[in-house]
Amino acid sequence: MIIKERTIINRLLNHSITTNTLIKYLTGDNPLSTEALMDSLDDLENLRERNPEWGLPELIMPSFREVMHKSLKSFSTIDYQLIHEFGEAGVCGILILDHSDTVIYTFKNDKIKFWYFNEKNNVSTLCFYFEIEAFDDNSREIVIAECLLNDDHIFANCKEDRLSILQNIATEIVLYNAVKKYVKVEIVEIPQGKFTAVYGTPLEYVEKKKVINQTGQKVLVLDSKWFRKIINNNEIFVRGFFRFQNKKNSLGVWYKELIFVESYVRNGYHRDATVEKNI
Repeated sequence: MIIKERTIINRLLNHSITTNTLIKYLTGDNPLSTEALMDSLDDLENLRERNPEWGLPELIMPSFREVMHKSLKSFSTIDYQLIHEFGEAGVCGILILDHSDTVIYTFKNDKIKFWYFNEKNNVSTLCFYFEIEAFDDNSREIVIAECLLNDDHIFANCKEDRLSILQNIATEIVLYNAVKKYVKVEIVEIPQGKFTAVYGTPLEYVEKKKVINQTGQKVLVLDSKWFRKIINNNEIFVRGFFRFQNKKNSLGVWYKELIFVESYVRNGYHRDATVEKNI
C-alpha cells in the first residue's frame, strides 16, 4: 500500500508552507455551490491558523475497520455522548482514505464539521463540505447547503442516496474515534519514504501488510489483532461480541472500557491460527 503525498495535509501540518494555490474546490453546476465551497475552504484556513491539535494523519487498516463494524451496535446507543465528549475535548484530525481521498474533521459544540478532499496531480480539491449536529436522543441532523446537495457535479450519485452517504461518513468518523479511545488497539507509526511491515496483519489482508509513506510526514496506522483466533470444532458456535467492562486504573478510579469477547464454541476450544503465528 502506498500513501502518496497530499497537498492538503502538507498545508495543515507544515506551517512553513505559506501558499495554498494547489488547494482548490470543485466548480459546481450552480454558482452558489462554488461560493459555498469557497467559504468552507476559508473556514478551514481560519481553523488552521488557530493551530489545532490535528495529530498525525491516520490510516485505518482492514482489521481495524472490522473492529469498527462489529462495535457499531454498541457505540450507536451512546452516539450523542460520544460526539459531545469529543467536542468537549476539541478532537480533530486527518483521516487518509484509500486511493486519493482525505477527510478533515473537527468536533465542537455537539457538531462535527467535515471537509472531503480528493488528490490528483499534486492538487487537493475540496469535493464537498457538511456538518452533523447531534441531539441527546441519539438522533442527528445533516447540515449542508441545498445548492451543494442538489448539485449533480458535486455528487455523482442519485439524490436519494446523498444524505445517506454523508451520514455514513459521519458514522465512520465517530466510530473510529470511539474505537481508538475505548478499545485496545495497535497504532503503528510509519516513517517517511520506506516500506514498513505491519506485523501480524491477518493473512486475508496480505496485500496491505507493507505500507510506504510518501506524504512528507509520519503517518499513524491503526490496526487490530482481535480477529486472529480460529475455531477448531463443530459444536455450538457463539459469535464474538462487544461489551463495556468496569475497570480500575492505577489511581483507583473506576472507568469503562469496551472489550471484545471472542467468538467461541460451547464445550469446545479455540486456538491461534498456525499460519498467522508464522507471519
